[in-house]
Amino acid sequence: MNFRPSLTPRPAQGLRLTPGLRSGLAILRMPAADLAAELREAAAENPLIRLSEPTPDRGAGGVALAELLAAPETLGERLRRQIALMPLDPAVAAIARFLTGDVDDDGYLDPQAAGNVEAMGAAPGQVESAIAALQACEPAGVGARSLEECLALQLREHGFPEAEARAACARLDLLAGQRLGELAALIGLAEARLRPMAEMLPRLTPRPGDSLSDETLPPVPEVIVEQGPDGVFFAVLDPHALPRAELDAALAHGLGRRPDAARMRENALGWIRTLRFRARTLEAVVRQIVADQQGFFARGPDHLVPMTRAAMACALDLHPSTVGRALAGKALVFRGAVHPLSLFVSPALPATGEDAVTAYAVQRRIRKLVEAEAPGRILSDERIAEHLRREGVDIARRTVAKYRQCLTIPSSFERRRRKAGQRD
Repeated sequence: MNFRPSLTPRPAQGLRLTPGLRSGLAILRMPAADLAAELREAAAENPLIRLSEPTPDRGAGGVALAELLAAPETLGERLRRQIALMPLDPAVAAIARFLTGDVDDDGYLDPQAAGNVEAMGAAPGQVESAIAALQACEPAGVGARSLEECLALQLREHGFPEAEARAACARLDLLAGQRLGELAALIGLAEARLRPMAEMLPRLTPRPGDSLSDETLPPVPEVIVEQGPDGVFFAVLDPHALPRAELDAALAHGLGRRPDAARMRENALGWIRTLRFRARTLEAVVRQIVADQQGFFARGPDHLVPMTRAAMACALDLHPSTVGRALAGKALVFRGAVHPLSLFVSPALPATGEDAVTAYAVQRRIRKLVEAEAPGRILSDERIAEHLRREGVDIARRTVAKYRQCLTIPSSFERRRRKAGQRD
């Protein structure tokens, strides 16, 4: 039998995003403060972009220009600044900058981001190089696609070989449980090499993005939720959140046939189309939120119903990544209170009762249990888990510990020590 290589054309379906849509997705990810700064920079470079600065309306959640300019550096800005200093191939650098839009507030990269960028036409090797550049940024662990990868990147930062750190963290249950003999036999590393990693593990952070948590301001609310005469809640975009961009038609006509006139006109129109795409997408997402969360707005946070990004994307006929970018760094204002849009994407936890329970509701319950503690009866994580299980929430002790850390509630030992000091 004779085998010879040959080339045969074969039709295949694939996703290709236009440059305009790629730009639209990048702008969609930007919070209002970042986008306002980008708009002003674009208008300074292109006189055909005419901006009308919004008049702050504090009653509707507007923020003064001085407050926007005083906003500290965001995680995305910090990452883009570091990437700009790296000696990268221009295509890889562009992909890395684009991927910063898929890094959430905790510092994790959306696991679907690589596939989405490859669907835009980028080579897999370029995408991997871009992710490697992103993961080389500070804070250590940023750009990871899982907890295991995040901790491995931090171990790398502490001087451990990356391959060994990734192999050890791939079985995080064994490493964290100090079951080093089992882990050594499984991955082929000596216990002596694994022990320093296990000792370092408690000093690592599962959320590298938290390093900016004390520096960043709450997001500028771009959405106003109000109640109509019929009692139904509805959402509208706040016209005071961003500058209004228009084409300066008179100036465009005056430029005539100058060589750069067509380029400036297309650039200005591109910005206008991108802003309209962002507004339409954001408006669709918040309307879906308000439609599904009427109980939250009518009766309070305890009535938040479970909602996932995938379910929202399915209802809106959008890609989950597009929904994620619309949610990131955005907020709504309701009766004077600002709520991040990410609050409303809370999956259901296992429950023994009929009603589904969100992670947000469980966190609120944990805080209430801790606040009600008597000085001599401090609840351990296991006791809190038992309380919640009696209330119909199927939850493990380690999940309680994770939520407690998210709420910055000290351990039971530390709470007991502090309350003992208060009595003295």
